[in-house]
Amino acid sequence: MGATQDNRSCLRRHRWKISLLVLIVVAAAVVVPLVIVKPWDKNKSNNSTNNSNSNSNNNNNTNPPPPVNPSQPIIPSHNDTAKANAYTPALDQPFDYQGGSVKMRGVNLGGWLVLEPFITPSLFDPYIPNGVVDEWTLCQHLGLDAATKLLDNHYNTWVTEDTFIRIRDLGLNHVRVPIGFWAMGNLVAGEPYVPNLSWKYLVRAIEWARKYGIRVQVELHGAPGSQNGWNHSGRLGAVNWINGTDGATNALRTLPYLQQMSTFFASPDYAHVDPIMGMLNEPNAQVIGGDKVKAWYQQALGVVRTAGGGTGKGPWAVIHDGFLGLSTWAGFLPGADRLMLDTHSYIMFDDGLIRMNQTAQLEFACKTWGSDITTSTKAFGPTMVGEFSVAVNDCAKYLNGIGLGYRWDGTFGGGKPVSPNATCVGANDPTTYTAEYKQFMLNFFNAQVDAWEQGAGWFYWNFKTESNPLWSYFDGVDGGWIPKDVNNRGPSFCAANGYPVNVVNSD
Repeated sequence: MGATQDNRSCLRRHRWKISLLVLIVVAAAVVVPLVIVKPWDKNKSNNSTNNSNSNSNNNNNTNPPPPVNPSQPIIPSHNDTAKANAYTPALDQPFDYQGGSVKMRGVNLGGWLVLEPFITPSLFDPYIPNGVVDEWTLCQHLGLDAATKLLDNHYNTWVTEDTFIRIRDLGLNHVRVPIGFWAMGNLVAGEPYVPNLSWKYLVRAIEWARKYGIRVQVELHGAPGSQNGWNHSGRLGAVNWINGTDGATNALRTLPYLQQMSTFFASPDYAHVDPIMGMLNEPNAQVIGGDKVKAWYQQALGVVRTAGGGTGKGPWAVIHDGFLGLSTWAGFLPGADRLMLDTHSYIMFDDGLIRMNQTAQLEFACKTWGSDITTSTKAFGPTMVGEFSVAVNDCAKYLNGIGLGYRWDGTFGGGKPVSPNATCVGANDPTTYTAEYKQFMLNFFNAQVDAWEQGAGWFYWNFKTESNPLWSYFDGVDGGWIPKDVNNRGPSFCAANGYPVNVVNSD
């Protein structure tokens, strides 16, 4: 009995220690799985907050930053010593866009400062019965006050500091940020956009990019009048830029916006973190006319260079091929000061490519796209791919526009389905993807990247979506069809399969 009494007394004396030990064990059991679930958080800096919610489809961060204060300026940090990864120079060191061994490897922050229904359908779904199909009609329907409230919340939650942390941790080194002209104000009567608000969010995001060593390409995505008539220009419908009743006026109206952008990004505050600038996204030269688009780009380059301080100063300027094909730009403005050509390459918007079998699509990506980029780099100069994805179907909700259907199943434009049994059912549900399908998408990603890196680099479209995973880089990583680190993605897919990527076209 004496020994038993002593043991009980010992337990009483050390009960607080035992309780503490139990608490520690329980806490560890809870915390460790959380760390394992989100491995991209492993490199969080101590001064970073709100980093616990990086999941790809989460646009409602549990601790979002406060909305920007329109009356309070965002002060640049001026600390440009950060580097995105060991493969990329620090921001205050030159990035060689002209034939360097380090390539642009990035994602687009689409659906953020320029809305797209297929990226964030939840912003549009409640208002579709009222005729809303794009940002113009959304703002028009809601009115300025309600549209401002909706967009302020969206801007504040769709892209957060967590976004840049994950981009860095995936081995990427650039982001491409689409903006509309309304970000810089100076609207004319009848334009319903919310002016100026998105610019402040852009500047805040640039500071996050600076913090993590990520370079930014800001792209004018929507011009006055719409340069292509698609919803991602801000307004669906007619092309009223160069083309149309007010086309000449709208083309001239676009130039002061480029002047403002170039002046801003050429300043010492932003020159390191914003070394490249897109002058205009996807002008539809097939409607407008190639010669007219080229003449405008030449004029725009002069504006950008003058505003940036002259030759050798200011950001690199990017022009889009206007869907004319890279070869039509060979010899355009030879010797121009830091000019880069951009092309957007997709399978699903081409009737012939979408009907190819998977093997043919992989070979096409390596041989044809690789050759195109290689040839353009020689004949024009630095050439990049500003948009691509692993999707080989167009089943993403609203991808072709609200209510317009899909090529895949034959509901778009009265066409025929890709095959008699083609269906979009399950196309956006990763739980239905087989291991073989995921392996194909991984191969297709690697094949495209092999091709694009024959030029200056690439940007995936998009960093995330609400419900269309094939268009979400983050979902692709989570699902296993995009590498966790693009700098260490293994041997070249194209070389391993005997598909040359660097053949120069002779025609």
